[in-house]
Amino acid sequence: MPRLAAFLLALASLPVVLTAQGGVTVTDDVSAQVSAQRIAVQVSGTDAALTEQVRQALALHGAFAVSASSGVRVNLDRAGAGARVTCAQPGYAFETEVQGRDTGELALRAADAALVGLGSRFKLRPLFADTRVAFLSRQGVGRHEVYAGNLLMRGVRPLTRLNCDNQGPRWSADGNRVFFVSYAQGVPDLYAAPYPFGEPRAVIAGMRGTLSGGAASPDGRRIAFASSNLGKTLDLYVAESTGANRRCIVRSPDRVESDAAWSPDGTQIVFASGAGGSPRLHVVPAAGGTPTQLATGGGYASEPSWNGVDRNLVAFTQAGEGTNSVAVLNLAQGTVAVAGQGSAAVAHSRPSWCADGRHLVVQSQRRGSDSYWLSLVDSVTGKVSRLTGEALPACKQPDCWFPRR
Repeated sequence: MPRLAAFLLALASLPVVLTAQGGVTVTDDVSAQVSAQRIAVQVSGTDAALTEQVRQALALHGAFAVSASSGVRVNLDRAGAGARVTCAQPGYAFETEVQGRDTGELALRAADAALVGLGSRFKLRPLFADTRVAFLSRQGVGRHEVYAGNLLMRGVRPLTRLNCDNQGPRWSADGNRVFFVSYAQGVPDLYAAPYPFGEPRAVIAGMRGTLSGGAASPDGRRIAFASSNLGKTLDLYVAESTGANRRCIVRSPDRVESDAAWSPDGTQIVFASGAGGSPRLHVVPAAGGTPTQLATGGGYASEPSWNGVDRNLVAFTQAGEGTNSVAVLNLAQGTVAVAGQGSAAVAHSRPSWCADGRHLVVQSQRRGSDSYWLSLVDSVTGKVSRLTGEALPACKQPDCWFPRR
């Protein structure tokens, strides 16, 4: 990967600040060790709230570290609903105008302008403005409900108030709904909650046995899910997005098919199967056929997420050395690399790709406890940053949405 090698080589010659500023926590107990150096950048501006949010955003990105003294300075000049984002440092100079409906949206667009401008030589992609995250969070002593917000966890809103067990939120292709499994009627049914407002409705109800999933195809016409309707183990199904015309495409009496994710072109589905004693990743044509096992290096592999920007990349949960980590399989090269390294203290799982095709939102857990939170993982540098805190307790099972181009 010549561009990646050049990127890391260029970063190695730049000043490094390993402590993030702007309220974003990057500490050993919740973050993997950073495996590559980053651009130190200073952020200043005429609007304190806007400036602080852009600092927080850039501190999350694996290519940057926010510093109060770096010579690479981004300036934000706000005027009403817009802002001029500039940098005068030779080698990084740029100027961009952005607009936003409020300070939060303006900050996301300004952060994207800064990272694209500073990283133009390395072809960094926008990350913040186009990425939404759906996830579960437990409020008070109640059950986990479905929530959604942006990467800075601002404007987060509950999409459900069902006061029951809910599982596995997954975005629709257009970002207007979130599918999830709910026990609102005492049994697992597949629901859809409108975003940002609306009443959740059942999509698939009354199927015998266990049900999980609800992954929407890229064209929005189909959903993939798992059900034990035909036997004791979960089988893989595809249905129309309305829940009609359900069809089993992978069935076996001695294994479990789950965690379905679509290829970017909608022709294939990757899923986890328990054949052989522990989950492995398999891929099958969306129309049905014989599954093919993917080479993930052996051992436990589950919860795949197919990259919507680079179809050669599949992220998944990898178990090993007593913890869970997030790894990335490169289908073209046949290689596996750890993106978010777990530790004796913290495990990472359930990855979902963001809009830039580089970062992932993951579920983090303090091992041996019921303490969960969401983290952002940079698959290039290995940087892991915590996204949610005490205001959003017990966050888990994230899924990202962004417009497909």
